[in-house]
Amino acid sequence: MATTPVPLRRDAQRNLERILDAAQEAFAADGIEIGVDEIARRAGVGVGTLYRRFPTKDALIDAIVERRTEEIAALAAEAEATDEPWAGVELLLGGLLERHATDRGFKALIADRTVATGKPTIRARLRPQFARVITRAQRDGSLRDDITVEDVTTLIWGAGRAVEVTSEIVPDHWRRHLGILLDGLRAPRATPLPGTPPTIAQGDALSVAWAASCRSGR
Repeated sequence: MATTPVPLRRDAQRNLERILDAAQEAFAADGIEIGVDEIARRAGVGVGTLYRRFPTKDALIDAIVERRTEEIAALAAEAEATDEPWAGVELLLGGLLERHATDRGFKALIADRTVATGKPTIRARLRPQFARVITRAQRDGSLRDDITVEDVTTLIWGAGRAVEVTSEIVPDHWRRHLGILLDGLRAPRATPLPGTPPTIAQGDALSVAWAASCRSGR
């Protein structure tokens, strides 16, 4: 027989939310190297309370990655629901780059989990939504028709690196970079792209390679 999860007591639920909020803010501000003791301090709970909910730091990271993945899924759903398909593309790419710009741990969290599992599981979850946003804009003629999800993914990686380099000196430069990126994706006056786009399998392999390079600092 299936069992129904027992809901947490109100104080336990409060502590859980405090831990998750503190961890998310800490990873965003200081990167994922920050220690769990400091996260517990920022959450206003004892280290024992944190470890009861998350026995290892990896378990805490998994919970934050799940949160972040749900946030991006919600962003993609909002992009898909826009009245104008091109506005959906702008919303999706803008939201992703803004996360790179404001959250130091964003890329590291995704890279960490991809390396840990050896599979681009987050990409597998989000790819269908990204594909729908892209296909919708291509159908109405606003997005060039020779672009794929794999192309957009690698463009975001490159833009994310530019965001990292410029964020300390020119914090809002990511908006300018986004404008250049979007202009290159518009259908009007686009010239054909050389070569062939990566397949889905190649895109998965590229995601794993990207994650490994992030972890190694290269």
